[in-house]
Amino acid sequence: ETKAAALWTLKHVLITSLKLLHPFCPFITEEIFDTLENPETPLMCQSWPEFSETLNFQEDEAEIETIKEAVRSIRNVRTNMNVAPSRKAMTYVVTENERVRKTFEHSKVFFATLAYASDVIIQSDKTGIADDAVTVAIPDAVIHIPFADLVDIAKEIERLEKEKTRLEGEMKRSKGMLSNEKFLAKAPESKVNEEKEKMARYQQMLDDVTKRLAEMK
Repeated sequence: ETKAAALWTLKHVLITSLKLLHPFCPFITEEIFDTLENPETPLMCQSWPEFSETLNFQEDEAEIETIKEAVRSIRNVRTNMNVAPSRKAMTYVVTENERVRKTFEHSKVFFATLAYASDVIIQSDKTGIADDAVTVAIPDAVIHIPFADLVDIAKEIERLEKEKTRLEGEMKRSKGMLSNEKFLAKAPESKVNEEKEKMARYQQMLDDVTKRLAEMK
């Protein structure tokens, strides 16, 4: 059932994409469409795709963005530390946010593959996590990877210092925008609220990084 659903989704997305691409590369898209569908009506005569609210999966999109952010952050850390992709590591996701916990539970299998994890443990606190674990902060969660044998402590402190500097820069930028009377007067309320949410996330991530630096030192 899961395989059939995945295949249906892939085919639906591909055919819709072919319709959108057809004006730009008609011969290629027509050939692929004919192979997939063997239709009576050519692709150029098919109905143009229209927006459908039934295909607007905002919660699923938010979950995928969370997983993408986690995978991207983990891969960046591993790259900075020259850790080979073949080296798997236990990965802990620590968050008090129930929604984020459910996101990682739902995506545990493919997250483990993409993040090069030997196993993924999702919990609400740091219980059982080694003090020398490398940490990655994402919005509403902190990821701990206890492979101190792969980590140069001095380089990890250097990385955290750079991350702290980056987050401080983001905080300074957000504070500057939110204290700018022209921005507050002209920007839509949604834009102002979005910037406030960004600043709150940056503050949380900065607090996590600062705490980790203190522990490392």
